[in-house]
Amino acid sequence: MARALEPRAAALLDGLTGSGPAVLARAPGRVNLIGEHTDYNGLPVLPIAIDRDVLVAARRRDDDRVELANADPAFAPRRYRVGPAIPSSPPGDWANYHKAAAQALAAELARRNLARLPGGAFRIDGRVPAAAGLSSSSALLVACGLAHLALAGAELPRPELAELFARAERYVGTLGGGMDQATALLAQAGQALRIDFFPLRARPVPIPPHAAFVVAHSLEGAEKSGAARGHYNQRVTECALACAVLARRLGTAAARLGDLSAPETLLADLDRLLPEEATRAALPALTGLAADALGRRFFPAGTTLTDPARFRLRARARHVLGEAARVAAAEHALRAGDLGALGALMDASHRSCAEDFGVSTPALDRLVAVARAGGARGARLTGAGFGGAIVALAERADTERVTEALDRDFYAARGATPGPWLVVRPAAGASLERV
Repeated sequence: MARALEPRAAALLDGLTGSGPAVLARAPGRVNLIGEHTDYNGLPVLPIAIDRDVLVAARRRDDDRVELANADPAFAPRRYRVGPAIPSSPPGDWANYHKAAAQALAAELARRNLARLPGGAFRIDGRVPAAAGLSSSSALLVACGLAHLALAGAELPRPELAELFARAERYVGTLGGGMDQATALLAQAGQALRIDFFPLRARPVPIPPHAAFVVAHSLEGAEKSGAARGHYNQRVTECALACAVLARRLGTAAARLGDLSAPETLLADLDRLLPEEATRAALPALTGLAADALGRRFFPAGTTLTDPARFRLRARARHVLGEAARVAAAEHALRAGDLGALGALMDASHRSCAEDFGVSTPALDRLVAVARAGGARGARLTGAGFGGAIVALAERADTERVTEALDRDFYAARGATPGPWLVVRPAAGASLERV
């Protein structure tokens, strides 16, 4: 007997056009417990997948046309053709995440001589809060990509797929790392995921049963494909420039801060090794690179920056190197079941994100303070920052006290309806089903 489909999946499949069997692909959002802005620097992160996801139903077409429909009427239907170079939609358009996955898959399947990526009909239902720092966009890309790959009748190992989709997301104009895609594809229920990069490696880290995580939205959107993109790309560029200066002064070759030998030990010497700021004009002398080489390496055409003439170097590097050390300590604290130690590390991470990396906001700072006062063991912004959400660590028995404090002391004070928060559990990674 065929398994009965959940109503949400059945609704997506109802009326789905195309030919042949349908597929259902699901990809979760994520909460990064600690390790912010370290992934693209080649340093580790410690996220969990959450029990909020993007669900995609798809069926193959006999031509190269792609039809996209969304259960949310705020996202209008889209159509395009699969090809080696897919023109993007306007910045911020939701279809760009499907196009990003499709273009990357088409090229990769051709390179491996595996299959041709076909057209298809896709219907999408996203339940990850958008612009909250919970990786709704990457969940969309991963779910669409898994479904499209299945329509081609092909498979790729998940670690390789995570790296492919991380590169693919640059299609939307964000210079991101690989945490979001790896978490969506590799997470395990009840576990955090320690992820290292270049090459990608991941190992599960058990979450103590008495630990709970409360995610609370700041009421400020944080769309990396929208207004926050320039701020995000600015930090990526500043980290890369800091690495170039350090590599020259240390006499080593390093493309990322994580490539430096024993990067955490550099913290004590940063005042000597790095200027606090550098202008664009000063970069050739600091890096030893000619202006044209700097442009090609650090300022590719189309990259949006908030200040292309001035860059903070020392504070950005201090955050990244210190954050990598906090990830290692947080993994140890989780394995020991020490929520006090983990909470203190989360608090330190938030201070560093706010003071050295400059990605917090007054609303995020206030949310963190309210959560702590309400009984959380620690709290920090999660995701890229510039709005979005915080994650608070609490004893499971204390979650109601924390959420009541959030409603009373943050949301009510802003005239918001109580409840823009979630108590999340560590969920499994993406799944694929043929129906």
